[in-house]
Amino acid sequence: MAITLGTNVPAFVTRMKLNSVTSDLTSTMERLSTGLRINKAGDDAAGLVISENMKAFISSSKQAMNNIQTAENYLNVAEDGMVSISDHFQRINDLLTNMANDTNDIDSRTAAVREIVERLDEINRLAESTNFNGRTMLDGSAINAQIIVQMGPDETELSTLDISPALTDCHVSALGALLPDNLNPDDPAFDPTNENCRAYMAMVQDAISEITTRRGLLGAFENRMESSYDSLSIRIESLESAKSIYTDTDIAEEATNLASQQIMQQINVSILSVANSMQQTALSLLGG
Repeated sequence: MAITLGTNVPAFVTRMKLNSVTSDLTSTMERLSTGLRINKAGDDAAGLVISENMKAFISSSKQAMNNIQTAENYLNVAEDGMVSISDHFQRINDLLTNMANDTNDIDSRTAAVREIVERLDEINRLAESTNFNGRTMLDGSAINAQIIVQMGPDETELSTLDISPALTDCHVSALGALLPDNLNPDDPAFDPTNENCRAYMAMVQDAISEITTRRGLLGAFENRMESSYDSLSIRIESLESAKSIYTDTDIAEEATNLASQQIMQQINVSILSVANSMQQTALSLLGG
């Protein structure tokens, strides 16, 4: 190659190579410092789109899992209320069973009825007060209103579940267990005969059966949500693994690149120094 005082071609070429190696070295150091393979769109435009879509799906799936857990807590509170109400009815049924026995006189039956009245009042209070985050559950308000749980990361019906059918109006009147007039201790014609006690006993047992049926439906919904939760957990694990292929730095590979690029950078710095000194040779030819 001719020695000239014009364009220093070797220095120009070496400088371009040095800039390229330095740029690669900077990218490698960035990937190693952040742990991410894609730090800007230019690193991998297609990979960025794919990984961001996965990230959005994973994030919404995790929120859906939180929704499921909240809904399970909601149903647990509702079931706790039903259990308490059922316990009161069970006690009422025991009292009626005792009252139906002819060894009891009117006074003892009347005393038992007064306990029944108190327990019926408590059942109505539980129906009104059982709530989750201020939303009542057992007062009948859920019968004509959907309670939708968002169990998935998309807008399809397959990602939602209406749990309102599992709730019921637990007022004594709604369960068909109002105290009959013939057992009312405040009625002048009060007559707590064993026949009247047995008749009311059947009504109470029907109420217990209704509550038990609703509790079973609560359990079915809980099982369904638990299955969805497990499915989402498995799906998230798979997507996280797939996403890492696009987003996570291969430390071993980048460490190898770093060593190679550092060596190339040093070599090009040395060559550039030599190339820049070539014009000094031209001066010496001129006797400089």
